[in-house]
Amino acid sequence: MITFDKCSSFKGTINVPADKSITHRAIIMGAMTDGVSVVKNPLLSRDTMATMNVVQQLGVNIVNERSRLLIHSEGVKKFKEPYDILNCDNSGTTARLMMGVLAPSKFYSVLAGDPSLLRRPMARVINPLAKMGADIRSKNNNTLLPATVLPSSLKAAEIEAETKSAQVKSAVLLAGAQLEGVTTYIEHTPTRDHTERMLKAFGIKCENNNGKISVTGGTFSQSRVDVPSDFSSAAFYIGAGLIFEGSEIVIENCGLNPSRTGLLQALKELGVNIEYEITSDEVEPVGNIYVKPAQINGGKISGEIIANMIDEIPVLAMIGLFGKAPLEIRDAKELRVKESDRIAALINNFKALGAEIEEFEDGLKIYPLTKEPEKATLLAYDDHRISMINIILAKKFGVKVLMDNIASLDVSYPDFIGDLLSLEVK
Repeated sequence: MITFDKCSSFKGTINVPADKSITHRAIIMGAMTDGVSVVKNPLLSRDTMATMNVVQQLGVNIVNERSRLLIHSEGVKKFKEPYDILNCDNSGTTARLMMGVLAPSKFYSVLAGDPSLLRRPMARVINPLAKMGADIRSKNNNTLLPATVLPSSLKAAEIEAETKSAQVKSAVLLAGAQLEGVTTYIEHTPTRDHTERMLKAFGIKCENNNGKISVTGGTFSQSRVDVPSDFSSAAFYIGAGLIFEGSEIVIENCGLNPSRTGLLQALKELGVNIEYEITSDEVEPVGNIYVKPAQINGGKISGEIIANMIDEIPVLAMIGLFGKAPLEIRDAKELRVKESDRIAALINNFKALGAEIEEFEDGLKIYPLTKEPEKATLLAYDDHRISMINIILAKKFGVKVLMDNIASLDVSYPDFIGDLLSLEVK
């Protein structure tokens, strides 16, 4: 079991790791381009390394200089049939986006992953690609990995979203970008738009007309992507800064794409106004976030905002433990099919701390903790975001809180503990 000493507050300036979502997309689109593309400040984590490994198996050469990636490719139409299974490891983004990239290909490929990824739903991607003509066969009646992508002839189509997922949208757009004509994806609830922004940066025409997102097939052109810091990683410092008295944290050079910062709006609805400033806006808006403790009111967070903060909901739930009144989170059923069932994971861990919790199929209601736990064991569920929540709670309550493991931090933020402790005030 793992423990941490209690600390009183966190103070200082932090640069969190580069954005995982943007790094994935930059690697994939760089690989689809004929020429050399540059990805500056990439996140080099377990998930993004999976994407790098997959495109390298397709014949793409990546020079990893740590601070930047040089992606040498002959373009998506010159991808080579892989010698072996394409192992997406723990990365749902890799599996789902690459399914869209490979769907129009003229060769045979198989996508698989680790035991966690093999349990995550894939029909949400397979079905819309099939409507475009893709021939994808997968386990459990075409719902789970491994998935075999067979040679097929796709046609541009109009696809209506059946789930609130940027990964599904991205798979359709990446397939459509390779086809003649215009492919349109209709989403009723806006999701993160990193793919649309980056398609344009790589020379592909992509437009959003009131939720009708259209991509015109074309040739990817060489580009240079400067990856900002990851708002999802920054969210943990926002949470820590709010619940530790006397904290003052500045998060620098962070991605502030409005399709990702739903957490800031949710906090505003709970009476917390987080200050931030945008310092540049090229492919993505980037800026600084300023965090201090604040009184957190209770309330209900639900509806369209959930899609723009799905990865930050564990942080919001943790903040709710220290509010003035109960916090209810709904319309978040998507949390059930992340790296873990995050609703169940949060509920089990919060109950271990002594909190009163109500469970719903699409969310939970958190009642504020009335006293410190006498002793609690928090489980990671092999989920990086649950692990980071557990570490913050362990710093809040000290050695009374035990954790089973923290190995999953490698998925998105291997240096989280060191970075957090660099801000620690004992």
